Amino acid sequence: MRLEIVFRTYTCSIPINYHYQLCSFVYKRLMHVDRDFESFLHEKGYKGFKLFTFSQLFFERSAVRFDSLLIWPAMGRWYISSVSEEFITNFFSSLIQVPQIEIEGTVFPIEQINLLQEPSFEGYAEFFMLSPLVVSVPIERNGKLYHKYLLPSDEQFEQVLNKNLIKKYEAFYGEAIDASITIEPDWDYIKRRNRITKLIDIRGIKIKGAVFPFKVRGDSRLIKLGYEVGFGERNSLGFGMVAPMVSEVPLKKIFEINRG
Repeated sequence: MRLEIVFRTYTCSIPINYHYQLCSFVYKRLMHVDRDFESFLHEKGYKGFKLFTFSQLFFERSAVRFDSLLIWPAMGRWYISSVSEEFITNFFSSLIQVPQIEIEGTVFPIEQINLLQEPSFEGYAEFFMLSPLVVSVPIERNGKLYHKYLLPSDEQFEQVLNKNLIKKYEAFYGEAIDASITIEPDWDYIKRRNRITKLIDIRGIKIKGAVFPFKVRGDSRLIKLGYEVGFGERNSLGFGMVAPMVSEVPLKKIFEINRG
């Protein structure tokens, strides 16, 4: 299930690295409506996986200035998705109780919430990124473990991506799955852009993700799960969210504020 949240903006600024603040906002809202569910998700999850993801914030009028994002009066959009109906129901309930998005004291009033119609996946899909995709492997250096971040050109990229997706499927559904997907990055896009990586600071930790369109083929269950909870790692911090190349259609408008 996936929500599109439409909000109003005004002249203000927020940190350019706001992923952690948005994640904290999600948990804070869940706590207001269902403390037990929030505690389960935050402390335990589904075998360690949170199984939700969210997009970056899309502003109609904004500009980067040093380590801040300058914003002007207009509208914005934000997307959040999960395989768990309980998660979406609880989060939606929290938003209609207090219809605003909060980031470090900055408040964006919510104007409308749409429930998006889920695409049909028949062993194939074309996606573009709504937030950077993170794939990594642990490496040891001087007796310490570090993350080596992988790009689509790395030999291990697809294998590691598959392994992560299968673990998430088995964690939520409680059953083994013998399946896989193949990823075909848009190499023309990558060549034109020259650089597809983004370095995000999460409380002093640098996380490297990649943003690029791709085609995916394989088991429809895994494709669907990747769409719902995000591909790759650190989904609950706002990484790995995708959208189909064909525009997503609102299934129905489930909340709207008439401000006269």
